[in-house]
Amino acid sequence: YPGTRRAPIPYFPPPLRAAKMLRLAASAAALACSASALQWPLLGLLEEADDESASLLQLAASARDLRASRSASRCLWGPEGDGRHAARADAIWLLSMEEAGLAAENVTTYGCDVPKMPWSWIQRVQAMNHSKSRAYNFQGSQWWAMKLQRMGNPYPQFHARNWVLDFAAANFSDNDVLKITDIDETYVPLGPYDKSDLKSYDSRHIREKSEDLGMDEEDYTQFFDDSYFQVMASSNFTLCPGGDRPWSMRFYEAIAAGSIPIINTVEFDLSASDMWALWRIPYKYYVKDSGEPYVYRQDWVDYNLDLLIKYQTFHEGDNTAPPKDTDPK
Repeated sequence: YPGTRRAPIPYFPPPLRAAKMLRLAASAAALACSASALQWPLLGLLEEADDESASLLQLAASARDLRASRSASRCLWGPEGDGRHAARADAIWLLSMEEAGLAAENVTTYGCDVPKMPWSWIQRVQAMNHSKSRAYNFQGSQWWAMKLQRMGNPYPQFHARNWVLDFAAANFSDNDVLKITDIDETYVPLGPYDKSDLKSYDSRHIREKSEDLGMDEEDYTQFFDDSYFQVMASSNFTLCPGGDRPWSMRFYEAIAAGSIPIINTVEFDLSASDMWALWRIPYKYYVKDSGEPYVYRQDWVDYNLDLLIKYQTFHEGDNTAPPKDTDPK
């Protein structure tokens, strides 16, 4: 990976060597892709590559197919999308389009490049109790990234959520909520604010979670998580780190819930270049080390919600992008 020191190659005992080295080799192959977004589907394949006979040739073929589909598509989301983005975000975009009675071929390029939320979801979130009973929350995956770090993976984005744990340790009270959604049985809670449990909604493991609940994968992917939105609706602020790429759905889901996003850096949390349509929306949020005090502002909440409805739902039509010179802060 350009600009980083070469990490030492860890030694694995012979029984583990084949599986571990496959994962390391595929991780390295992903990092070598010229288009950074291609690495994430490759790494996603590793979660399904439990058979040690899985070949790197198959991974290379998958990368080639992803590159071809990307170049042929005009959209990020929907049936005309390139198929390389978050499955849950894509499924929710489709739900938004279907609910609005639109045909994919008639949606503008901006409309199919910006993530959407169904209007019915906005209504459900707005009907929740928005009395603020806590300052902060974070709900999302992190266990996967910690495992990759322990394996010596050097990619900086896999460290993008580490600040959340430090922030929680320094600032969360007993009433605040930290919920790591992809933990396993070895996880040790970090404090009284840590509400992590094995039954949390986890979009990183859709197949396993849907099977455990006896749900269809599509239904699980489009599942409206009441508890997730209610925690945000009752929080002044939501920590919104990037994921395995520098963006996350949580950023605008917090806005839908009336919670003000806090990010660590634009570089790791709000900078995925192919998410240009989302970054054109001039949302208001806090940057952790900006020196600006965290103040809950209802005017920001109302302003953000108006923008979300206009650009990230089809409720007011298929609106085009905001002007480029709009100040995001």
